[in-house]
Amino acid sequence: MPLTRSWYRDSAGPTASYAPLTGRQHADVCVIGAGYTGLSAALELAAAGLRVRVLEAEQPGWGCSGRNGGQINPGLACDHQVLQRALGPADALRLWHLSLAGVQLIAQRVERYRIDCDLTPGILLVANRPRQLPALHRWQDELQQLGYDQLSFHDRDGLRLLLSADYQGGVLDAGGGSLHPLRYVLGLARAAEQAGAQIHDHSRVSAIQQDATGVTVSTDQGQVRADQLIIGGNAYSGGLLPWRHRRFIPVGSYIGATRPLGELAEQLIPSRLAVCDMNNLIDYYRLTPDNRLLFGGRATAGAARMDRLRTTMRQRMGHVFPQLAEEDFDYLWGGQVAMTASRAPHFGRLGSRVLYAQGYSGQGVALTGLAGKLLAEAVLGRGDGFELFARLRHLPVPPGSALQTAVRAMALSWYALLDRRG
Repeated sequence: MPLTRSWYRDSAGPTASYAPLTGRQHADVCVIGAGYTGLSAALELAAAGLRVRVLEAEQPGWGCSGRNGGQINPGLACDHQVLQRALGPADALRLWHLSLAGVQLIAQRVERYRIDCDLTPGILLVANRPRQLPALHRWQDELQQLGYDQLSFHDRDGLRLLLSADYQGGVLDAGGGSLHPLRYVLGLARAAEQAGAQIHDHSRVSAIQQDATGVTVSTDQGQVRADQLIIGGNAYSGGLLPWRHRRFIPVGSYIGATRPLGELAEQLIPSRLAVCDMNNLIDYYRLTPDNRLLFGGRATAGAARMDRLRTTMRQRMGHVFPQLAEEDFDYLWGGQVAMTASRAPHFGRLGSRVLYAQGYSGQGVALTGLAGKLLAEAVLGRGDGFELFARLRHLPVPPGSALQTAVRAMALSWYALLDRRG
């Protein structure tokens, strides 16, 4: 994935550097991945007094945690009925409340650890076509029946006061929001280090060996011997998980950042809310503090050509905001999102000493932090939230990158066809 230079990286300010792993080291828990999941787990475990080492192939926040759209949503990416069928009404409701705790966890950590990440409340879910309005109303009713009182519906005319784009209507979720994802993940890294966790960047894991007394995790320059291991690499876990445990397919997703738009920015989104539409292949966007428009979407099955990607992204942005039809992007970047068949996240274990969480399906800003906390609690023997998520069953993915690419391409074509319906 060459599209790693983002506006986030250039606006994050100075970043800390961490020494690569060298020699033979020991820890109570080794964590693979310095993104939201891994750092959240490391923070909780170190705060509990455990010796923790975090191994990151690049640097903290290099993957999706530092490149995503920064939109915070309660709930999971799948419909609540999926959870009810899998777990029953009572446990599905427990998962819903855990997802709310994941949203609250962000605000708590931002305040406690003084993380400057432009945390902003409120997000809009908007209907592109008239046929989507009934589904939008059902979604609002469903969440209200779950006791969630943060939603307000705005018809087409009312929505215009919040957003100068042509949608059929929308629901404002006051409980959601947005943030600068890279600043947030760098703040988590600082907090984890201050709690006692040792972070090693440029320490790509090459092998994992589990036996009766512990786990050995190897890199090119060193080894960690630990009692337990957490794998938090999500779409970038690569071959660390056996094929039968992956249960997700990585899908490319992309974001562009315009030049600072000045007063035009306020005309486009007077409310300055984050926005996401209801298509299967979504558009999502928001304004930055310096009045750039961050515009995301455009899923791909394989590698994206920069020229075609730029053209497509500009067309999509111009369709939503005709005023920007001639605008280009100062930045254009992307990354891999781990999608499961059900869109529910995938938690699990390998033997008795290795735990993992992955497959957040595009809704991971809050869920990843929650996952890290639940992974830590499972290691510490506290609570059963991890086990509840692990009860969700997932369809296997086809083996081999070529076959997976073909499946991705067919799925994306099908979703694009559904989105074109009137």
